[in-house]
Amino acid sequence: MRTLRMFLFLTALTAIGAVSVALALGATPTSPVATTSPATGMTDTGVTLHGTVNPEGQQTDYAFQWGPTTGYGHETALASAGDGSTASSVGATLASLSPGSTNHFRVIAMNASGTSVGSDQTFATTGTAPAPSTPPAASTGAASSVGQASVTLNGTINPSGQATTYYFEFGTTTNYGIETAPVSAGAGTSNVAAIGGLRGLTASTTYHFRLVAVSAGGTALGADQTVQTTTPPAVSTGGASLVGAYSAVFNATVNPEKQATAYYFQFGTTTAYGLQSRPVSVGSGSESVAVHHAVTGLVANTTYHYRVVAESPGGASYGGDRTMKTTGPAQIPSRVRVLGRMGFVSRGGWIGVVIGCFGGQTHCSGHFALTQGKTVIGQRNFSLSSASGGFQNVRLSSRAQNVFGKSYHGPALVELTLVSSTGQRISQALHLARWR
Repeated sequence: MRTLRMFLFLTALTAIGAVSVALALGATPTSPVATTSPATGMTDTGVTLHGTVNPEGQQTDYAFQWGPTTGYGHETALASAGDGSTASSVGATLASLSPGSTNHFRVIAMNASGTSVGSDQTFATTGTAPAPSTPPAASTGAASSVGQASVTLNGTINPSGQATTYYFEFGTTTNYGIETAPVSAGAGTSNVAAIGGLRGLTASTTYHFRLVAVSAGGTALGADQTVQTTTPPAVSTGGASLVGAYSAVFNATVNPEKQATAYYFQFGTTTAYGLQSRPVSVGSGSESVAVHHAVTGLVANTTYHYRVVAESPGGASYGGDRTMKTTGPAQIPSRVRVLGRMGFVSRGGWIGVVIGCFGGQTHCSGHFALTQGKTVIGQRNFSLSSASGGFQNVRLSSRAQNVFGKSYHGPALVELTLVSSTGQRISQALHLARWR
């Protein structure tokens, strides 16, 4: 079986390749045509399946679905049928089947325009069927951790005392067409959890899925369930307004797509940005809303890059990069310095960090954060006049207050990261000590 990654790769190739060519030529892309043909070469444990696939001019994949009922539950590895426009013969050989068993099968074909299935046919292996044993039980659960490109599938399996494997079938219709990798469910007699993670999905798309359990006792199919991947906000970065020597207003539009959404602007002297405004709620409506942010502490006669960012449970969206240039004569930019290697923690849950602004004609402004490992324990924006400096007091995060509570004596080592509005970056170790 090809992996999900391969399937998504082929789907992407189809979407940007064959579809684009067809549209350029004035043609309307269509789904493939799949036809199931009779099986041949039946033995006690094997058979050869046959069919035809017409890709209708687009890169197309095919597989054979088979199983003891018209619910199927098994699928051969995805294979390429090419991108021709005539029907070609396809086939697959099955092995390790049960003797004396009757199975249903059909061919399924997929391209960027859709999925097609051939008619149902049956085949029967030769030989004597083994004594019947208890099949597993499978129950499809609800999906969880739903994102715009990923989801976790859930269910329960009862192996009924026989070695059992499970996988999830999924696709945009109840024909499915894709399977996760098989996972062992053991050989117990009680329910066990079944979990399958999907990645690389398409946002705002409904997917069907079901759980399949397989053992020597047979194949169990869970009920069909659906999940819709989330829709991220829609954003567009607008032009800047009220541009002065030290300030400007950034503008944009944000559509929350019916989910609680917050937006902010990233900005800086390069496309690495480094600075950002505080997040602001824009509600949970379904229409585009005009948003803006007034930024100060900029440097005169300097070009800035900026863009809007919006985040919701549906994901994060980034507006396009825009630039604007502040007015006024060119100035010698001041440099930011972190004074000393020590910060001070108060009993009220504040950190004092000493920052100075020296050596130029401009204000010093920007943002700094204190981290332990990957956890931010405090952060804030700052703004200083040239040739000045002093304590910048940062409120501790709730986690940091637990660490630096009343019983804390220190010192503790943290990382300070600072980005100024002129693009200056500072990263250094800082020892935190109790302010007594």
